[in-house]
Amino acid sequence: MRTQLAKLIVTHVMRPKFAVVQAWLWLAAEAQDMEDKRRCLNAVLALDPSNEPASLGVLVLDHRRREN
Repeated sequence: MRTQLAKLIVTHVMRPKFAVVQAWLWLAAEAQDMEDKRRCLNAVLALDPSNEPASLGVLVLDHRRREN
C-alpha cells in the first residue's frame, strides 16, 4: 500500500515538471533569436540538468557562437 501511494505521489509531483520542461523545449525550438533559444534551454537544464536535448542544444549554440 505504501509503495503504491509513493508512486502515485511521485507521478503527481513529476507531471507538472515534465510539462514545464516540454514547454521550455518547445519555446527553444520556436525561438528565432539565439539568445532566446539559450535562455529557454538553460531554463530546461535548471529544471532537469540531465536533459539531453537541452544539453545538445546548448552545445550547438556554443559551437555556432564560436564560428561567428
